[in-house]
Amino acid sequence: MNRRTALLSLSALLVCGVAAGGYAYHQHHKYKHVATHEAGMVYRSAWCEPEVMAELVERWQIRSVVNLCRPGEMGEDRWEGERHAVTDAGAKLLELDMPLDIDPADPRLQKHMEALADANNYPMLVHCQHGVTRTAKFLAMYDIVMRGRSADESLDAQPLFGRDRQNVHVTAFAQQFEKAHKSLYPRVSAADLGVLRDSL
Repeated sequence: MNRRTALLSLSALLVCGVAAGGYAYHQHHKYKHVATHEAGMVYRSAWCEPEVMAELVERWQIRSVVNLCRPGEMGEDRWEGERHAVTDAGAKLLELDMPLDIDPADPRLQKHMEALADANNYPMLVHCQHGVTRTAKFLAMYDIVMRGRSADESLDAQPLFGRDRQNVHVTAFAQQFEKAHKSLYPRVSAADLGVLRDSL
Protein backbone atom coordinates (compact mmCIF):
# COMPACT_ATOMS: atom_id res chain seq x y z
CA MET A 1 0.00 0.00 0.00
CA ASN A 2 1.55 3.30 -1.02
CA ARG A 3 1.65 6.34 1.21
CA ARG A 4 -1.20 8.14 -0.55
CA THR A 5 -3.53 5.14 -0.23
CA ALA A 6 -2.61 4.76 3.43
CA LEU A 7 -3.35 8.43 4.10
CA LEU A 8 -6.70 8.19 2.30
CA SER A 9 -7.62 5.08 4.28
CA LEU A 10 -6.61 6.75 7.55
CA SER A 11 -8.60 9.87 6.64
CA ALA A 12 -11.68 7.78 5.84
CA LEU A 13 -11.38 5.96 9.14
CA LEU A 14 -11.01 9.27 10.97
CA VAL A 15 -14.10 10.72 9.28
CA CYS A 16 -16.09 7.59 10.13
CA GLY A 17 -14.89 7.74 13.72
CA VAL A 18 -15.85 11.40 14.09
CA ALA A 19 -19.26 10.74 12.51
CA ALA A 20 -19.89 7.77 14.80
CA GLY A 21 -18.80 9.76 17.83
CA GLY A 22 -21.00 12.67 16.82
CA TYR A 23 -23.96 10.34 16.35
CA ALA A 24 -23.39 8.71 19.75
CA TYR A 25 -23.11 12.14 21.41
CA HIS A 26 -26.31 13.30 19.70
CA GLN A 27 -28.16 10.14 20.70
CA HIS A 28 -26.99 10.45 24.31
CA HIS A 29 -28.29 14.01 24.54
CA LYS A 30 -31.41 13.29 22.52
CA TYR A 31 -32.34 10.37 24.78
CA LYS A 32 -30.72 11.58 27.99
CA HIS A 33 -31.29 9.28 30.95
CA VAL A 34 -34.06 7.38 29.18
CA ALA A 35 -34.62 4.03 30.88
CA THR A 36 -37.25 1.42 31.62
CA HIS A 37 -38.13 1.32 35.31
CA GLU A 38 -40.75 -1.43 35.07
CA ALA A 39 -41.63 -2.67 31.61
CA GLY A 40 -45.20 -1.92 30.63
CA MET A 41 -45.71 0.31 33.65
CA VAL A 42 -43.14 3.03 34.32
CA TYR A 43 -40.35 4.66 32.30
CA ARG A 44 -38.00 7.53 33.10
CA SER A 45 -36.03 10.25 31.34
CA ALA A 46 -34.54 13.69 31.63
CA TRP A 47 -36.38 16.61 30.02
CA CYS A 48 -36.71 15.78 26.30
CA GLU A 49 -37.29 17.92 23.27
CA PRO A 50 -40.92 17.79 22.08
CA GLU A 51 -40.27 15.47 19.14
CA VAL A 52 -38.40 13.02 21.39
CA MET A 53 -41.16 13.13 24.00
CA ALA A 54 -43.78 12.39 21.34
CA GLU A 55 -41.63 9.49 20.10
CA LEU A 56 -41.31 8.01 23.60
CA VAL A 57 -45.05 8.32 24.21
CA GLU A 58 -45.67 6.41 21.00
CA ARG A 59 -42.93 3.82 21.58
CA TRP A 60 -44.16 2.79 25.02
CA GLN A 61 -47.85 3.64 24.53
CA ILE A 62 -47.58 6.08 27.43
CA ARG A 63 -50.87 7.26 28.91
CA SER A 64 -49.44 9.94 31.21
CA VAL A 65 -46.22 11.93 31.43
CA VAL A 66 -45.32 13.14 34.92
CA ASN A 67 -43.24 16.34 34.88
CA LEU A 68 -41.64 16.88 38.29
CA CYS A 69 -40.06 20.27 37.51
CA ARG A 70 -41.03 23.55 39.11
CA PRO A 71 -43.48 25.55 37.00
CA GLY A 72 -41.56 27.38 34.29
CA GLU A 73 -38.24 25.85 35.37
CA MET A 74 -37.08 25.18 31.83
CA GLY A 75 -38.69 28.28 30.33
CA GLU A 76 -42.31 28.72 29.33
CA ASP A 77 -41.65 27.91 25.65
CA ARG A 78 -40.30 24.49 26.57
CA TRP A 79 -43.27 23.82 28.85
CA GLU A 80 -45.66 24.69 26.05
CA GLY A 81 -43.69 22.49 23.67
CA GLU A 82 -44.00 19.54 26.04
CA ARG A 83 -47.71 20.15 26.63
CA HIS A 84 -48.40 20.07 22.91
CA ALA A 85 -46.13 17.09 22.26
CA VAL A 86 -47.73 14.99 25.00
CA THR A 87 -51.35 15.81 24.23
CA ASP A 88 -50.87 15.59 20.45
CA ALA A 89 -49.38 12.11 20.96
CA GLY A 90 -52.53 11.06 22.86
CA ALA A 91 -51.28 11.14 26.46
CA LYS A 92 -51.96 13.48 29.36
CA LEU A 93 -49.41 15.65 31.11
CA LEU A 94 -49.33 15.73 34.92
CA GLU A 95 -47.38 18.73 36.17
CA LEU A 96 -46.41 17.71 39.71
CA ASP A 97 -43.64 19.82 41.20
CA MET A 98 -41.47 17.48 43.32
CA PRO A 99 -40.45 19.09 46.63
CA LEU A 100 -36.70 19.24 47.18
CA ASP A 101 -36.95 18.47 50.90
CA ILE A 102 -36.79 14.98 52.42
CA ASP A 103 -40.07 15.16 54.35
CA PRO A 104 -42.48 12.36 53.29
CA ALA A 105 -45.29 14.31 54.98
CA ASP A 106 -44.93 17.29 52.66
CA PRO A 107 -48.57 18.00 51.65
CA ARG A 108 -47.54 18.48 48.02
CA LEU A 109 -46.83 14.74 47.81
CA GLN A 110 -50.53 13.95 48.12
CA LYS A 111 -50.96 14.68 44.41
CA HIS A 112 -48.02 12.44 43.57
CA MET A 113 -49.62 9.61 45.52
CA GLU A 114 -52.95 10.18 43.77
CA ALA A 115 -51.17 9.96 40.40
CA LEU A 116 -49.50 6.69 41.41
CA ALA A 117 -52.78 5.20 42.63
CA ASP A 118 -54.68 5.91 39.41
CA ALA A 119 -54.46 2.88 37.12
CA ASN A 120 -55.54 5.07 34.21
CA ASN A 121 -52.15 6.82 34.33
CA TYR A 122 -50.19 3.72 33.27
CA PRO A 123 -47.96 3.19 31.42
CA MET A 124 -46.37 6.40 32.67
CA LEU A 125 -43.20 8.30 31.83
CA VAL A 126 -41.61 10.27 34.67
CA HIS A 127 -39.05 13.04 34.29
CA CYS A 128 -37.51 16.08 35.92
CA GLN A 129 -34.85 18.35 34.41
CA HIS A 130 -31.99 15.84 34.50
CA GLY A 131 -34.02 12.70 35.23
CA VAL A 132 -31.92 11.94 38.28
CA THR A 133 -32.80 13.26 41.76
CA ARG A 134 -36.50 14.13 41.71
CA THR A 135 -37.26 11.29 39.34
CA ALA A 136 -35.49 8.84 41.67
CA LYS A 137 -37.60 10.09 44.60
CA PHE A 138 -40.83 9.58 42.67
CA LEU A 139 -39.77 6.12 41.53
CA ALA A 140 -38.82 5.17 45.09
CA MET A 141 -42.35 6.13 46.15
CA TYR A 142 -43.72 3.95 43.38
CA ASP A 143 -41.52 0.99 44.26
CA ILE A 144 -42.21 1.16 47.99
CA VAL A 145 -46.00 1.49 47.71
CA MET A 146 -46.86 -0.25 44.45
CA ARG A 147 -44.20 -2.97 44.31
CA GLY A 148 -43.57 -3.69 48.00
CA ARG A 149 -39.88 -2.93 47.74
CA SER A 150 -37.73 -1.43 50.45
CA ALA A 151 -36.10 1.95 49.96
CA ASP A 152 -32.71 0.29 49.55
CA GLU A 153 -34.04 -2.24 47.02
CA SER A 154 -35.58 0.54 44.96
CA LEU A 155 -32.50 2.76 44.94
CA ASP A 156 -30.10 -0.13 44.34
CA ALA A 157 -32.07 -1.08 41.20
CA GLN A 158 -32.17 2.44 39.77
CA PRO A 159 -29.45 3.52 37.31
CA LEU A 160 -26.83 5.97 38.58
CA PHE A 161 -26.14 7.59 35.20
CA GLY A 162 -22.41 7.87 35.81
CA ARG A 163 -22.52 8.75 39.50
CA ASP A 164 -21.00 6.65 42.29
CA ARG A 165 -24.14 6.52 44.43
CA GLN A 166 -27.61 7.94 44.82
CA ASN A 167 -27.94 11.52 46.04
CA VAL A 168 -27.94 11.62 49.87
CA HIS A 169 -31.23 13.54 49.87
CA VAL A 170 -32.87 10.89 47.69
CA THR A 171 -31.65 8.15 50.05
CA ALA A 172 -32.82 10.01 53.15
CA PHE A 173 -36.21 10.72 51.61
CA ALA A 174 -36.73 7.13 50.45
CA GLN A 175 -35.83 5.71 53.86
CA GLN A 176 -38.18 8.10 55.66
CA PHE A 177 -40.93 7.49 53.13
CA GLU A 178 -40.62 3.73 53.61
CA LYS A 179 -41.19 4.13 57.36
CA ALA A 180 -44.04 6.63 57.16
CA HIS A 181 -46.03 6.00 53.98
CA LYS A 182 -48.61 3.63 55.48
CA SER A 183 -49.65 6.13 58.13
CA LEU A 184 -49.38 9.15 55.83
CA TYR A 185 -51.15 7.68 52.79
CA PRO A 186 -53.23 4.77 54.10
CA ARG A 187 -55.66 4.72 51.14
CA VAL A 188 -52.94 4.14 48.53
CA SER A 189 -51.69 0.60 48.04
CA ALA A 190 -50.52 -1.91 45.45
CA ALA A 191 -54.12 -3.14 45.23
CA ASP A 192 -54.93 0.05 43.28
CA LEU A 193 -52.99 -1.42 40.35
CA GLY A 194 -53.99 -5.05 40.85
CA VAL A 195 -56.23 -5.40 37.79
CA LEU A 196 -53.73 -3.54 35.64
CA ARG A 197 -50.84 -5.77 36.73
CA ASP A 198 -52.90 -8.89 36.13
CA SER A 199 -53.33 -7.86 32.50
CA LEU A 200 -49.60 -7.49 31.80
